[in-house]
Amino acid sequence: MKKAIVMSVALAAVAGAASAGFDAEYNGYTGVAAGVHINNGGFVNQDFNAGHNNFTYTDVGGDRGTGQFAGGSFSTFCIELQNTLVGSRTYDLAGITDSPNPSPGAGGPQYDSADEAEVNAVIAAAIRLGWINSDLSAGANATNTRLAAIQGQIWKVVLDTSTVTGNGAVATEMGALQTEIANDPNATVNGLVAMLNADTQDQLFVVPLPTAALAGLLTLGGLAGVKRLRRS
Repeated sequence: MKKAIVMSVALAAVAGAASAGFDAEYNGYTGVAAGVHINNGGFVNQDFNAGHNNFTYTDVGGDRGTGQFAGGSFSTFCIELQNTLVGSRTYDLAGITDSPNPSPGAGGPQYDSADEAEVNAVIAAAIRLGWINSDLSAGANATNTRLAAIQGQIWKVVLDTSTVTGNGAVATEMGALQTEIANDPNATVNGLVAMLNADTQDQLFVVPLPTAALAGLLTLGGLAGVKRLRRS
């Protein structure tokens, strides 16, 4: 993962991180059981639990961000279907276009700049609605159904060959989120990257960086500020 290593070194230099990546253990989810249905023509055709994925750090250093990511635990969202979340894993930090790892993961091919742009738009909309905060933690207006809707919308934009729908009230909240996305489809979230491990599901992560640092990192593969590419 040459790009991940280069990018992690850059993050360490800019954000003062101790080392490349970090170790974390999955501790369950907060959301809606069987809240989202995914169908990609028979390869996957089932309901999935959806919402926040909760982790605790199992190391003492690593490229941790600020806010919720600086403490002993954090919550985030999944960006691939492949594998399961069990045990402690070592995660590398990289751009969303480096996902899924390995590629292709279940549900579709390697992600591109359009996928990265759409994930940014989803997260930015959820922040504006107060469903989550800028560090992906639960916001003032968070509910389990809304957390599930965020996860469903993320799967919808990255799993290009799949049909992703919310079940029950999750569908209503996904609709509300989609409406908010349309208000600013080009929105970005500073420091939004991916935490990657080939043996388990890739997740989103936030590493807050100065605007100038983010601009500089575009030459290394890009973490944010990607020109928005819209699908027809």
